[in-house]
Amino acid sequence: MNDNPVLLSVEDVSKEYPDGNVRALDGVSFEITTGEYAAIMGPSGSGKSTLLSILGTLDRPTSGTLTFEGAVVDEKTDLDELRSRAIGFVFQSFYLLPTLTALENIQVPMFGRGMTVAERVAKAHELIEAVGMADRSKHLPKQLSVGQRQRIAIARSLANDPRLLLADEPTGNLDTVTAAGILELFEQLHTEREMTLITVTHSEEVAHAAQRVIRMRDGRIESDQSNLAMN
Repeated sequence: MNDNPVLLSVEDVSKEYPDGNVRALDGVSFEITTGEYAAIMGPSGSGKSTLLSILGTLDRPTSGTLTFEGAVVDEKTDLDELRSRAIGFVFQSFYLLPTLTALENIQVPMFGRGMTVAERVAKAHELIEAVGMADRSKHLPKQLSVGQRQRIAIARSLANDPRLLLADEPTGNLDTVTAAGILELFEQLHTEREMTLITVTHSEEVAHAAQRVIRMRDGRIESDQSNLAMN
């Protein structure tokens, strides 16, 4: 944690599913400050992916409060607008459009943002260069390795200059060497762009790369510790 302002917070957040038999989250509370790099860890069923969905406003809590940049996120909030302007997502399965080139995939979130074609292309070139994939700009996803696809997905997540980047098992489909490269890229984004970054993972290696590790079990926070002394 640092002395920067709080970017988002969850207060006593719980999530129950309609059948009433599953409580995925049970009274979770914590804050993330601007520029922080945190990892959320836990075994399958611990609630970490549900928590990430709530942090990214893809799901709503059953009870409790989510606050982003000092404003409560509730039924009055335009969630599409919030996500498009402030939150980037990196998914384990990439979700690249198969008929678009790498450069075109990066531009997808920019549509509807009032940018000209030239501005979109220039921004996409900047981002594909930032993730070390400029020489693959004209390739389709099927022509890229798994690690290359993840890098393009990361570049796409940065298209609208989000204040918060959320990554769900970002190295889950990658071999050890490729995963290490993705973690180096995350550290570069965090350091050079002062990106606020939250990863959800079951990997100790991914968690160790973060400044802070929030460990979950059975829908609750089991521990919340700084990694700075070890890194």
